[in-house]
Amino acid sequence: MRESFKTVRALGLLGLLAGTVLIAGVAPPRADDTAETLRLAVGGEASFSLKENPSTGYRWHLDTKASRNLDLIEISDAGYRQGGGDVVHQPMVGVPGTRSFRIIARKEGSATAVFDYLRDWENQAPAQRHTVTVEIAPR
Repeated sequence: MRESFKTVRALGLLGLLAGTVLIAGVAPPRADDTAETLRLAVGGEASFSLKENPSTGYRWHLDTKASRNLDLIEISDAGYRQGGGDVVHQPMVGVPGTRSFRIIARKEGSATAVFDYLRDWENQAPAQRHTVTVEIAPR
């Protein structure tokens, strides 16, 4: 299931085994896939940004089936900014930008959020995938 964002609070279905996420039925990573690890204390938060060009129809979506232990974190869409950091006074079609997300650590443990870059209306494999692992320590 792929979801657009307002605020996503979802339940993960599988746990961790020896620090390795078990992902059944998920395609192996491709060369253009990216990943990062965030280390937070309970109650801590972090932001990250991904390149996006919504004028092409592509947007980043949380893949809740490939993600794990989402009940440990809260994810929200922090917005889209067109351009490469320069101030754009008027949006322009075709100009890429960045989509930012905010993650808040709610409970101790390890969570994995998988984001797919795709067009909502197409039943195709994502053009790109970004995996965020969140290691959450007690306060």
